[in-house]
Amino acid sequence: MASHMRNTPSRRPILPIGIAVGVVCVAIAAFFGIRALLTNDARPSSSDQAPVVTATDESQPTNDTAATEENSTDTSMDTQDDPRNAEFAVDPSRTDWNYETGDTKMVYLTFDDGPSENTQQVLDILDQYGIKATFFVTGINPEYFPMIRECYQRGHTIGLHTYSHDYEQVYASTDAYWADLAQIGEAVQEQIGYVPCFIRFPGGSSNTISANYTLGIMSELATDVVDAGYQYYDWDASCGDGADHTADELVEATKADTAYGYQTIVFLAHDGAGKASTVEALPRIIEYFQSEGYSFAPLDRQTPAPHHGIGN
Repeated sequence: MASHMRNTPSRRPILPIGIAVGVVCVAIAAFFGIRALLTNDARPSSSDQAPVVTATDESQPTNDTAATEENSTDTSMDTQDDPRNAEFAVDPSRTDWNYETGDTKMVYLTFDDGPSENTQQVLDILDQYGIKATFFVTGINPEYFPMIRECYQRGHTIGLHTYSHDYEQVYASTDAYWADLAQIGEAVQEQIGYVPCFIRFPGGSSNTISANYTLGIMSELATDVVDAGYQYYDWDASCGDGADHTADELVEATKADTAYGYQTIVFLAHDGAGKASTVEALPRIIEYFQSEGYSFAPLDRQTPAPHHGIGN
């Protein structure tokens, strides 16, 4: 019996469209997911990243810090490279001292007993007149020791006037004097890098008060300090500010003490505590010397060294 069913060719099964689309989406997602993982592994996490350095980070100085460090470096180099370091350092082998005055009218302003609260004002006045001077310093006010460095950097000469400036202590014996001188030498070396050769005895080499403590000590020290490489400087004239006076009195004393018309004058004044009248008188003292035709200079090895007659 003939079949009425038609023979149809066999067909391949066809995936539903939804399933096909799903497979494609999964493949795409898998591809980008793997790529993202690889990318993330190659990129440091926030905890692994190097910190961003800002201007306030401790590893990089701020503008203020950088400026301070730069100034500090410049200051150190200024002091270290100063040709006065080698020239003015105490040296027993140097005997090239000058005791003869020249033909040029010259004033060497010297200031004793500082540094103190008055030293800055003295420096400013000297700057106004373009004058360099010499400061024989003590250790009486150690809080002002940085002013020693400031004086030196402004071109002034630094000398030693003993640490304590206590007559009884300084002149108790020659050993006591040398110990006190060494102490102020160390303090100055910390500020300018060396121990200077210029010194001034408390009361000058002619003082007689030292006899109250040790007979003959000045005669011995006057020789010994030069043998050790130092040179001591007394003075030719003074404004008289070792005692209390008004500024007017100091100016008049200056004129009286220089009336002899010396060509070279090592002039004594003080920038220690309580010497405000000296600060007030200083401009007029400078102008007086200028009117008399004098120039100004700081002490150096070629400066004539005035020595008083030894009184003890």
